[in-house]
Amino acid sequence: MNEIIDFLKEIAPTTISLIVTSIISLSIGIYLEKFKNKLTFLKYKILFHPLATSNNNDYWGNIEVYYNGNKTNHLNFITIYLNNDSNRDFKDLYIDLWVDANSNIQSQNAYYLDSGKPILLEQEHYKGLVNVIEKNKKDLKHRQENPDYITPENLQTEISYYQKNQKYHIPVFNRNSEISLNVLVENSQTNTPKVNIDIKHTGIKLIEEEDKYVMEKRLGVTTIIYGLIVFILVTVFLGIKYPNSLFPIVTIGIVGLLNLFIGLLISKIIQFTRNYLK
Repeated sequence: MNEIIDFLKEIAPTTISLIVTSIISLSIGIYLEKFKNKLTFLKYKILFHPLATSNNNDYWGNIEVYYNGNKTNHLNFITIYLNNDSNRDFKDLYIDLWVDANSNIQSQNAYYLDSGKPILLEQEHYKGLVNVIEKNKKDLKHRQENPDYITPENLQTEISYYQKNQKYHIPVFNRNSEISLNVLVENSQTNTPKVNIDIKHTGIKLIEEEDKYVMEKRLGVTTIIYGLIVFILVTVFLGIKYPNSLFPIVTIGIVGLLNLFIGLLISKIIQFTRNYLK
């Protein structure tokens, strides 16, 4: 029996060491594999700039909007910012942009914000767009020459597709860089157009960027909460460690908890006094 106990005492440290090492190695391997396959999130932000809207009422009168000589109901200049704030650089990204059924894209451009270098449409999409424009010119000529001429349905479908969809090719998207996509969109219902954007690349997902004010507010609230938790824990620990000093510790703790409110109150009083003395 003693021999068995001595044997276990001798082998136990080595066994435990091997088990712990294996667990650590497995954990590191799982973490690295998860990190390797981790999604990278690129942020985007959409800004709408209404240019003009047709209207007809007794108060404002009749307002008509035209684009290139053609009457329209609503024009909106839309800017989409793409931000790569990750720690990775990317090559050959393809961006899809499309609008709702009641909207049409009239014009577009895109460029890198840091250099101003233009970003072009994806090559096959551009070729298709040029081809449809040429076919539409011929179709328009036929309609002018023959009042009974009807535009083929397949051409109407192609025109509608290119009026509602854009595809961009981004050769390089380095870390800490930003891209601006700009589109001029008309809406037949005098509403703000709905714009959608997507990216085609393994391991990348587009997410909408939060408003900076909301982010800062959330960060401030979170910081305060964590700070208060730490302060309360420290105050409790000191109270237990030094029970004879409980009263001053609790007093300091209460002042610490109320420091933001006290500071805000003093700031308001000073601001009120300054405004009163002006």
